[in-house]
Amino acid sequence: MKKALIITYYWPPSGGAGVQRWLKFVKYLREFGWEPVIYTPLNPDFPIVDATLSADIPVDIEVSEPLSGSRIPSTKKLQEAKALPG
Repeated sequence: MKKALIITYYWPPSGGAGVQRWLKFVKYLREFGWEPVIYTPLNPDFPIVDATLSADIPVDIEVSEPLSGSRIPSTKKLQEAKALPG
């Protein structure tokens, strides 16, 4: 089975439309011969939490997180950085 790397900031327990999109995509990928591998931040900062979405994650899906030293900046932090005079 071919693998598909999905890099997403929004993954359960985050909630909202962005999570739903990737979660449903991952749910059905195996039916088309693709094994999804999820890459998501270690400690994301998201505005909506929906722990019930974790029940929709297919069994045995590989979810990888960056090493503790690497950081993917949150949208909020990027917006704050853009607001700084510079």
